[in-house]
Amino acid sequence: MTVGLLVCGLLTGGLVSMEDQTGFKLTPGISQSGYPDVDYNQPNRPQFHFSSKKNWINDPNGMVFDGKQYHLFFQHNPNGTDWGNMTWGHAVSKDMLHWEQLDHSLLPYSVDGRSGTIFSGSAVIDHQNLLGKQVGKTKTICAFFTYASEPKFYQAMAYSTDGGKSFTYWNEGRAVVAHQGFDNGERDPRVFWDAASKQYVMVVWMAQNPGRFRFFTSKNLTDWTFASDFVAPWPYECPDIFFLPVDGNRNNTKCVIADAGFTYEVGHFDGKKFVSESAPLHVVKGNYYAAQTFTNAPGGRIVQIGWMRGPFNAARSFGVPFNQQMSIPNELTLRTTSSGVRLFSYPIAEVSKLATQRTVVKDWELSPGRNVQPSITNLDLVDVSLELVVGDSTEIMIELPRTVLTYNVRDQKLTHLGVNGDGKPVEVTTLEGLAPRHGKVQLRLLLDRMTVEAYAFGGEEFGAHYIYPDPKKTSFGVSVDGTSSKVNSLTVAKLSSVWKSQR
Repeated sequence: MTVGLLVCGLLTGGLVSMEDQTGFKLTPGISQSGYPDVDYNQPNRPQFHFSSKKNWINDPNGMVFDGKQYHLFFQHNPNGTDWGNMTWGHAVSKDMLHWEQLDHSLLPYSVDGRSGTIFSGSAVIDHQNLLGKQVGKTKTICAFFTYASEPKFYQAMAYSTDGGKSFTYWNEGRAVVAHQGFDNGERDPRVFWDAASKQYVMVVWMAQNPGRFRFFTSKNLTDWTFASDFVAPWPYECPDIFFLPVDGNRNNTKCVIADAGFTYEVGHFDGKKFVSESAPLHVVKGNYYAAQTFTNAPGGRIVQIGWMRGPFNAARSFGVPFNQQMSIPNELTLRTTSSGVRLFSYPIAEVSKLATQRTVVKDWELSPGRNVQPSITNLDLVDVSLELVVGDSTEIMIELPRTVLTYNVRDQKLTHLGVNGDGKPVEVTTLEGLAPRHGKVQLRLLLDRMTVEAYAFGGEEFGAHYIYPDPKKTSFGVSVDGTSSKVNSLTVAKLSSVWKSQR
């Protein structure tokens, strides 16, 4: 039963009822406002990555395409730049890059004498109106989340009949999946439609040491039945599950299951149970956590965004009104490699549309004193594609605005200056295991105001990192320490801000 209590995201002139006859009550002192008066003009504000206009964010939640636009919900503290008061913030986009932040969507509440906050989860479009709440032609959005209430969490649901502008808590925010008796913090429901078995499936993290993901199935989105457990040493919170063709072959589609640290296994799913066909694998390095993929993305694309988890408080260290940010959206593919089938992660093609100017260099011999310095100036945001012939050099330096990346030939790793928990510079490894292939190393680098994302060999290796920004560095160049190397090809693209037309 639901009493139709609107709890969130009313965009214009909306009122939120604070209490109903069953004792449901929103937690006092937490605003819904999406900060309409805050702009994006701070010197260290990311310009093509999503960050909340103000305050703390962490895990991406409820990522879904509704047929017209993408929704990004996210863990958010409306009251400060440190973790707390977990709420679902909300933003929408047509291209996964140009985001409009809206009012917050799911706010902490109390019910039946328990108070709690809104932890991570997922969202689906109720295409078949199984919930029976559709209004007109607008499909219902169903958001599943963890109700983080002591002593034991449970999984709950809210729904929107107006395209995500407002949500109603199903059954006043009570459980759709009760606590299962493993860990007090059982959490992070990932829900998806399984076309083969014609039912919805939910995956929830249950326990650690060993890790346990529990599967449930449902025909109506409210009544969930235990289906199976996937138990392995590695699973820990924020499960994601998706299906990808191997090498683009739709007749050879595999299921991938992953956790918050982006450990994953490849296998198959029969509607109730995941069966692995691989060892635990890993694809990412650095400040990248709790990544999720969009549900219902057009063309079957599997696009992922991760929380760029930083050990420092950006508001205190770098003079911005927010703390933490999201990664660039990456498109995932499964490809056959010499080591077996592996997950590749690479920036979505839409990033190239941000380029306002490009310069290309080919076949440039590098030696001490003979560096590559393309004729492109006033660099701020850049997208670099680079193929190097390593030669006899010991180090190759890639100078970017605000930072320098160094490729150590002997150690086969890329390093840069990152940021420690005190907001101070510290050397970190950008990527490792970069053994030249046929003498070559292929890199792509995306640089924003506080971050660099590095991809090697078409996304087989991927690292997302914070940099310690040096405002005195404003140019681009490639140089060597040693004898000689060669730039086979280099493209430097100057990128525009996604916030130009917004406050």
